[in-house]
Amino acid sequence: MTLSDIQDNDQIQNKVRSQFCPTDIDCGSASKSPYRSIDGRCNNLVHPSWGAAITPQPRYLPAEYDDGISTPRNRAKNGSPLPSPRRISNNLFRAPGDCTETDHARTLMVMAWGQFIDHDLTHTPTMKGDGEVPITCCGENVQNRPQCFPISIPSDDPHFDDSCMEFVRSAPSPPGDGCQLGPQEQINQITSFIDGGSVYGSSKEKMEELKNTDTGQMRTSPGDLLPPAVDDTCESSAETDFCQNAGDLRVNEIPSLGGNHLLFVREHNRIVGELRKVQPKWSSLKLYQEARKIIGALLQQVTYGEFLPSILSKQDLENHKLKLRNSGFSNNYDSSRNPATKNAFNAAVFRFGHSLIPPNLAYLLYDFMSRVNSTTIESIFFNPHLLITEGGRRVSDLARFIVTSNSMKVDNQLEGAVRDHLFENAHGKGMDLGALNLQRGRDHGLPPYNAWRKWCGLTVATSFSNLPDITDEKKTVLADLYSGVDDIDLFAGGVAETPLDGAAVGPLFSCIIGNQFRDLKDGDRYWYENRGVEGFKQAQLREIRKVKLAKIVCTNLGVDPIQPDVFHVPSPSNNWQSCSQFPEIDFARWR
Repeated sequence: MTLSDIQDNDQIQNKVRSQFCPTDIDCGSASKSPYRSIDGRCNNLVHPSWGAAITPQPRYLPAEYDDGISTPRNRAKNGSPLPSPRRISNNLFRAPGDCTETDHARTLMVMAWGQFIDHDLTHTPTMKGDGEVPITCCGENVQNRPQCFPISIPSDDPHFDDSCMEFVRSAPSPPGDGCQLGPQEQINQITSFIDGGSVYGSSKEKMEELKNTDTGQMRTSPGDLLPPAVDDTCESSAETDFCQNAGDLRVNEIPSLGGNHLLFVREHNRIVGELRKVQPKWSSLKLYQEARKIIGALLQQVTYGEFLPSILSKQDLENHKLKLRNSGFSNNYDSSRNPATKNAFNAAVFRFGHSLIPPNLAYLLYDFMSRVNSTTIESIFFNPHLLITEGGRRVSDLARFIVTSNSMKVDNQLEGAVRDHLFENAHGKGMDLGALNLQRGRDHGLPPYNAWRKWCGLTVATSFSNLPDITDEKKTVLADLYSGVDDIDLFAGGVAETPLDGAAVGPLFSCIIGNQFRDLKDGDRYWYENRGVEGFKQAQLREIRKVKLAKIVCTNLGVDPIQPDVFHVPSPSNNWQSCSQFPEIDFARWR
């Protein structure tokens, strides 16, 4: 069912509004609480649902659907069909020889952290059939379902024999704030804030499932690994393998992602132990909440202090006011700024990280030279074996590989593993991540590339020949694919741009990423630098500011020595040092 189906049905309108548009949210106790709610409600006391779980993804630009309401954008400005996303992928996203270029400065932690934080910010569920049964959109016996938006595969495709690639549309949601009927929106199933939701969950049920109520620590399994999931949500390579359980259900997608989940579960448990030493009378709930608050602060600090400087230029960090303070408190909280993860950021822009995916993951031994057990990416989707094998004794080897090995470049090229073999089944049928990204943008009604250039105040192209920030070679490819320059998909145009000096991404993605992270920072009442009951004492904040991701990794995953900046490869200016040389939090400040 889409919003076009419910325009004239008062009964269904009222039902949808009662589920997604609560009018009475009591924030009385939240206004004085030092801890954020698990579902994000009442972070903003004026707009209690902003940034909360199970709310619509707001937009920077109005939706563009073919019918103005919900039909995906599938027509060019001249009325002709838009090119198939698979055709675009074959021509724009395929790397020469299927070998993507290496980034000689950045490490795989850029990819791993980007995915981890992305999963802390947004999760868009897809539609399901009756009884929550997955929907099939390709095949002879499949009816033309409104939930489906399958991708057409060209007859001359170099890899796929089929003519159809599965694609189920994102679950619809009424518009936000007042829930007046209008163009279809999409749900964010989790909180938008950088709050550790991927560690703790975004609902009370998930929080209780993961928490040890006796100690205030997070539940773990033997080997100090993540706890097993109740449902089999992954593949296994050995009898001792198991599917991991975490605050976000995508934890098993790839071992580098699961490693960051494990990292912060271990750090939470370590912090609880340290707090118990200085506050032996605190209850287990108090210990849990204070550790959760510190973890949220560390996630924000690493993201803004280390990750964003690895992908944005210094100028963009300044322009969007993303730099952290060196001392004192921030006074930038703005209750009129909506922190919620925006639709375009989720459905297109932050997917730039897909070009960072390497062809393999491996173990790097203690000598920092020996790479063993190299495993292709396509064989470890939803398979946590590399992380959990041998009772977790190889965790440090995997982490060492991630913080030391070169990333791929941010560009328009995707590894064959994700372009031809994504989620490949036993029959050799896979999917194309690049094509899925383009189709998701059209599914969500994202305006095309040029409209976003205008929104950002950048030069807008009037023809393919004068596309700014894109090389002549890529202009030719885009001109061969699209009928007009105003038809280019946001993701396709964004990844085709030449990166700015000192940045990993081009001017358009820099603009949208900068705006989104400004919203997340200045629109969060519980931002860790803020003053007041929601924040830390000044002495505690000084301690938190000491910590770098390198210290968290070496302390909890056994990577010792390690370079100070784990987002960049070791070098004379970023040389390995002992874990004991890094400053750490003095928990006496919590007495």
